[in-house]
Amino acid sequence: MLARLQREGYEIKRGKYISARAPDQERFTRLKTLGTDYTEEAVVSRIAGGLRPSRQPQQRSGKVSLLIDIQNNIKAQQSAGYQRWATIENLKRAAATMNFLTEHGIGSYEELVERCDAVAAASIRTRESLRDTEQRIADLALLGKQLDTYRKLKPVYDRYKASKDKEKFLRGFESEIILFEAAAREIKKAGLTKLPSSEKLKAELDGLSARKTALQTELRKIRREEKEYDTLRQNVDALLERPKEQEQQRQRSNDLE
Repeated sequence: MLARLQREGYEIKRGKYISARAPDQERFTRLKTLGTDYTEEAVVSRIAGGLRPSRQPQQRSGKVSLLIDIQNNIKAQQSAGYQRWATIENLKRAAATMNFLTEHGIGSYEELVERCDAVAAASIRTRESLRDTEQRIADLALLGKQLDTYRKLKPVYDRYKASKDKEKFLRGFESEIILFEAAAREIKKAGLTKLPSSEKLKAELDGLSARKTALQTELRKIRREEKEYDTLRQNVDALLERPKEQEQQRQRSNDLE
């Protein structure tokens, strides 16, 4: 099956879970997120002639499972064994966490991880776009200076090329000729066959500056969101794991007794 997917242009990634990415698709998709019929075990079973696993009647059942897990753990934390942990501050954090999950439609831990990954990927893309835009602005600003030098010294260079005694002319205008030729090389390196007007160059720079401002605003927003999701994930991890850790500690204490 994987070989067939690869022949059809899919990229396969093997790890803890099998993931596939179609041509032009940005992120890999874990096969198991497509449903119970597409887990590695289910696919192997079906290839071997096994029955197709039954689908859950509620496709969005995961939407409540994470909340239920958290609520159950809170109940455990509020039991006699976890009274010390169940402070008002922790319960406030739990309530805020569950409100966020509900408002954003996050019901499973896997979906939370995917949201965190998506925000992190958006942050990387935005930073790269901002970096490319800033580099383009710097390149255009430098090109603008080269164009100004080229236009300013072109008459001097034309006189130099037309002079009968170039060595004598060069002695009088050596610095101008050197600057002009350096500017001409940079313009050629930029791939320009026709000099752009100052107005066109300014218009492009203005557009890039506006894009830079928009990207900076977007990046600030994404960074806030990234921090928010990172805090949320830490809270969820703490809410889900704390009782287990304390139960293990209690069990070890009992064993020692």
